[in-house]
Amino acid sequence: MVHHGAMTALAPVRSGVPREVAVAAAATTIGVLPVFAGFGQDLPTGALFCAGWPALGLAAAVLLDREPSHRIGRTMVVLAMIPAALLMASFVLADGPWAWDRLALVGERSAVMLVLVTLIALGWAVGVPADRMSRRRLTWFLLWSCVLMAGVTALSLLASSRTLALATTLGIWALAALVLRLATTSVFRPVDEPLVDVAVPLAALLVGTAVALVVGVGGLRANIPFPEMSAAFAAVIAAALAWPAALWLRRTFLGRRYGSGTLTPADMAALTADLSPQADPRELLGKAAAMIKAATGHSEVELVIGPEPFDPPPGWIAYPLDVGPDRVGVLAIKPRNPEGPEPHQDRVVLQMLPTVALMTRAVDLAVRAELARRDVTRQREQERSRILGDLHDGVGPQLAGLSMAVQAELRRSPTPLLQSLASELASARGDLRRIVSGLTPSALQDTDLEVALAKLVKSFDTADCQVVLETRLSPGLAPDVAVAVYRSVAEGVANALRHGRAEHVTVRVAAPEDGTIHVDVNDDGAGGPIVPGVGLTSLQRRAENLGGRLSIGSNQPTGVHLHLELPTGAVA
Repeated sequence: MVHHGAMTALAPVRSGVPREVAVAAAATTIGVLPVFAGFGQDLPTGALFCAGWPALGLAAAVLLDREPSHRIGRTMVVLAMIPAALLMASFVLADGPWAWDRLALVGERSAVMLVLVTLIALGWAVGVPADRMSRRRLTWFLLWSCVLMAGVTALSLLASSRTLALATTLGIWALAALVLRLATTSVFRPVDEPLVDVAVPLAALLVGTAVALVVGVGGLRANIPFPEMSAAFAAVIAAALAWPAALWLRRTFLGRRYGSGTLTPADMAALTADLSPQADPRELLGKAAAMIKAATGHSEVELVIGPEPFDPPPGWIAYPLDVGPDRVGVLAIKPRNPEGPEPHQDRVVLQMLPTVALMTRAVDLAVRAELARRDVTRQREQERSRILGDLHDGVGPQLAGLSMAVQAELRRSPTPLLQSLASELASARGDLRRIVSGLTPSALQDTDLEVALAKLVKSFDTADCQVVLETRLSPGLAPDVAVAVYRSVAEGVANALRHGRAEHVTVRVAAPEDGTIHVDVNDDGAGGPIVPGVGLTSLQRRAENLGGRLSIGSNQPTGVHLHLELPTGAVA
């Protein structure tokens, strides 16, 4: 909102000469007449007292040309005629056509009062600040007003009349330039930052000066030739060494307020490196938000994925994240200042938006890929359940019926053929139970992985083959990882018995503290060339989807070694 009379950003310059500008020019001309009259006499002190206020008229012309109703411009038009008032006072109080001595006396006696009236009038024109930038404008105006008022007051007591006139003129010209600058600028940094900018070279200069004094005094006492040169050389070296330290302090001061100001290549590499199947992609949003917070210095930062409209909480600012025509999310920021971010912070955020949008799109794609993997896994589990039902309710009863019929016939008339058939049916029923045990995830629904593996291994342990299980697990294993481990052990042991005719099988399952789980199935079977079948191929694909790997190779001298490695927190 623009408040009348406040020093705000002004409209563009219009063509032509407005009436207000003509009035400002006339007032400036009237005010500068005493100065022009005095040029023929080497600019006497009386004329010098009048040389400052026309600068207010020039500044007023610029302001009124931009906005004819500007209250500060109109106020400065009136103040520009102060020299004419001084001249009239000198005519009333003294004889002679110009009365330069009397004008100088009037100017000397009224300098402090005129400066005070000028500052009060401009302060009234500035008005009450309405926002943060207006307060900063007013602060700069008040700071210079205090400096100007203190200087003129001190010189009126201590200096000569001409020195006071010169200082007043220069101060009013500086005031006019400052007011013009403040009125035509819309963005200001906090007041302490320019002071820090000034303090940096001043600190380096003070260090150099202190070193020069020490070296100079030491050189004089030690009777070193040319101590002044030594002191000057030491001052330059000390100031040069102090300069980087002063700059570092300035960067630290600004960094705490505004953050680092950029997302570094290392930050982006850290984010993209985590776009892998074993990590939850949504955790990257927290990482990215933390990096943006450190780069911009805001109080809180959040990233929201999706094209849906986002209503930010009170005190938050939402920046849309677009990639081409698509809305991929929103960057929500809570500034430290209730009035909003600093202009520098806003520029930094706007510069980061394209990069953050691309990163958000990458996370969005990773989340979509994760959901797709979950859909595939769910469909796979449904298919496994269907196959399990067919085996359990169809093939299983049929084998049981055939086995019972063969056993009954074997009791009536035992023959070698019936005995062989009964043995084969019993073996087939055992294989079917192991296949069903490997297919169903229900073994893990009522108990943990360690107990389920113990039951599984026990079902394989027979008089012909000894199966040994060694486990070292920790809690918190992801469900899909537990299923993959269970099925890998079932497939590895079943293959060792079915194809390798192994007599000893060792199963080791361990989850060390490095965030992975290792499964090793070793047997002493026939070994030889290994051609992965449907079961192993399916397990390898599942391991890859979970961010791990499954390998199988020959043992020495005989047997097969199956190795599975998975991240413990993966979710397919």
